[in-house]
Amino acid sequence: MRPRINILLVDDDLDDQEILATIMKDSFDHAEFTFANDGMHALYQLKGESFVPDIIFADINMPRMNGMEFLMEFRKMQHLAEVPVFMYSTSDEQEIVNQCRSLGANGFVKKYADTDQIKSAFQKIIQNITSRH
Repeated sequence: MRPRINILLVDDDLDDQEILATIMKDSFDHAEFTFANDGMHALYQLKGESFVPDIIFADINMPRMNGMEFLMEFRKMQHLAEVPVFMYSTSDEQEIVNQCRSLGANGFVKKYADTDQIKSAFQKIIQNITSRH
């Protein structure tokens, strides 16, 4: 039996949450999702030690606390140091990708790319995560 994987999906756009969750479920049917509407909401969910996701996907462009601000604060949470964070955005400019990596992101996925490309990226990411379980 394949292990369950707990995914925290941080995005202020509910339609994008649904689309990305559907693509991820198609990639790995044992995925379970927790949603946050922005970086502040995500940090609130992660403050206690009872919720530890296997992986986090965070949009860069969000109100209140954007994805990069979230990533900076998240990386200060020592009890979650091993949780990989993948950023995504409509732009995949190298400067943005490099900035995400310098802040501690494990990778970057372009939002609104071809669905098969996104699915393939998620499959690789999830395969790497599940191989560690």
